[in-house]
Parts: sequence; structure tokens; C-alpha cells
Amino acid sequence: MKYLLIDDLAENGWKSILAKAVLKEEGNLEIANSYEAALEKIEYPWELIFLDLRLSEKDHNANSVVDYSGFKLLKEIRKDFKGKNFCTPIIFITASNKVWNIEALRDKGIDGFYIKEHPDYKFDKKASRQNLESLQFSFLHLKEIGSKRREIWELCNCIVNKMGTHPYFKTQDKKYANIKERITDKIKLGYTQLFKAQTGFEKSILPAYNESFSFIIFWSILEEITKGFTNILETWNPPYQRNTNWKFRNAEYFIERRNDAIILNYFREGNGLRNGSKTYDEATIEFKKYHGDLPINLSEQVYSLLAAYSNDDNTFQKLCAMFKPLNKYRNDNDFIHSSVFNIATKKLITENAIKEAYLKNKEILEFIKMILELRV
Repeated sequence: MKYLLIDDLAENGWKSILAKAVLKEEGNLEIANSYEAALEKIEYPWELIFLDLRLSEKDHNANSVVDYSGFKLLKEIRKDFKGKNFCTPIIFITASNKVWNIEALRDKGIDGFYIKEHPDYKFDKKASRQNLESLQFSFLHLKEIGSKRREIWELCNCIVNKMGTHPYFKTQDKKYANIKERITDKIKLGYTQLFKAQTGFEKSILPAYNESFSFIIFWSILEEITKGFTNILETWNPPYQRNTNWKFRNAEYFIERRNDAIILNYFREGNGLRNGSKTYDEATIEFKKYHGDLPINLSEQVYSLLAAYSNDDNTFQKLCAMFKPLNKYRNDNDFIHSSVFNIATKKLITENAIKEAYLKNKEILEFIKMILELRV
């Protein structure tokens, strides 16, 4: 694992201190001792970045935190979701203990900080030990969080990039351009929700289940995906009233199979037969007259999309095998459908539930990515 220290005094002891007291052979620590050198280094992904606030003599004469080189680098790293180190944890190393400076840095995306001790203003022994232990804890915690952030970010970023080059979404058509924008926004919303940090106070009082909420957001992208693969004008009449058949953009139809049991039971109960409907077709017409089209749920839409766009049966079966447990997990989700069994017997949040929800986030993103890789 590779870590980066950005500090003009890196070779004056700070690299050695971090390597021995914090990394402890956890990986390689490389340095950038100037703003210009750091700009080159951040073109490559890092596991974690230690970033000093002041990187030159000029910074020591600056009057505001926004003028410091370290602050400018922080903005550069966090400015774009597609940036190589957008998801990389950043620990700020600074001699400044001004609360407003630290708040400004947090606002721009730091994950932790360490206050350097100046010889003239050194802490007492106990405070110094606590300062170091806090840095050590932050490093180990952010190393674990950072690996999760990167694997989810890479999947999210891959989807965003595929949306930008996909023939169905690389278009001037406002309908599909809007779908593309909504998917991109949901990708970012899901990522934000998944890694939303809590303060110590919140952790001690307020429960957090970000993993489940982010899954719901990522899952909802399937609504946009199915519509993006659909010929909207031929499937809906203005103002978006459903036609009979669902037509995909590759000209294949999803022929809607009516649920015989629902319709025929409805008429056998006396609602239709007494009106003279004797055949299934007559029953269907009569039923639709009073109830409209039977809804096509999202799982039916997804399975139909897979059938319409899979090049072979193996691909279709593989994607169906991925989707089936995701669909079940969504249907069993306590924030969508709380079963009586769950309510009566299960805790809402457990360590195993959190781990499972995190894995389901990865699986739904992998599934979305594979849909976008289907030949169109």
C-alpha cells in the first residue's frame, strides 16, 4: 500500500516520524515537498494522504487559510468526483490550532488532522501522547474506510463513465439526457449516503444504517436504467400514458402477460360475468375498463430488459442469477417492506446486517455496470 506525505519539511524528520510511529511498516510512504511536486503526485491514486497546511515560506505570510498551499491542494483533490483521489482519506498535518481553520478544512473534505507541536508551544507529556494516539487511531480507521470508499467509488465512477459513452445516453434527446443526469446524481447520492460520517456525539446517541439507505438509492437507479433502454415515445402516449406493449430501443417488445388469476378471479366473483364477459379477452377488456392496465413492476421490467439485450442464454442466466437475490433483499428490506416476522423477532440494526448491506451495495453497482455493458 502506498501513502503520500505532502510537506515541505518531509525530509527534515516528518517522513521518518510518520513511518515509524504511525505506518509501522503498513506500507510505503512517498513524499512531495512542494506544491508543484504535489500536483504531479496527486495524478496517481493513493491509499491515504498526509497533507501539511503550509508548503512554502510564502504560506507563512498568508492571512487566510484559503491562501495556504495545502488548502488549495485540498480543493484540487476534492473538486471532481472523477478525480483519482476524490475518495482518498486525507489527514491534515498543521501547526495551526485555530478552530476556524480546522472547520474550513473539514468543509473542504479532510477526514482527520494532527496538530504539530512547536518547540515554543509544546504540549505537556500527556497531551502529546494523546495527540499521537489520536493520529495513530485515525490512520488505522481511515485505512480501513479508505479501502471501502475506493472499491465503491471505482464502481460508481465506472458507471458514470459508461453513461458518458453509452449510445443510449450519449444523445441530445432531452428525455434520455435527463435520465443520464438522474442516474449520475443517484450514484453520487448513494456514495455520499454510504460514507456519511457521524460525530462522536451522534455515534453515541443516534443509530446509523447508512449501508441500507444507500442500497435503496442505488437500487432505484434500475428505474432509470429500464426507461433509458425503452423507446419512451412508443411505450407511452403524451403525457406519458401507457400503451399496450412495452417496446425497447432495440425494437424488441416486452409483450405484457396478464395475470390470469387476478383478472379471472375478479370476474368469477361476479364483477364481470354478470356484465356478459365470457372469454378471457372479454374479461381483460372489461377489467381494464374499470381498473386500467395491470402494473408492470420493476422486477418484470428488469427481467424483460435482460431477455431483450442478452446476446446468449448464458449471459441471460448469469444476470438473472445476480438479480434474483438483489430483488429478494430489496423486497425484504425493513425500510421498504417490514414483515411481521422481522418486526416481532429481529433487531433493526446488527453488525451482520450492516456487513450484508455493504456487500449488497457492491452487488447492485456491479449489476448496473453489467447492464450498461450489454450490446445495444
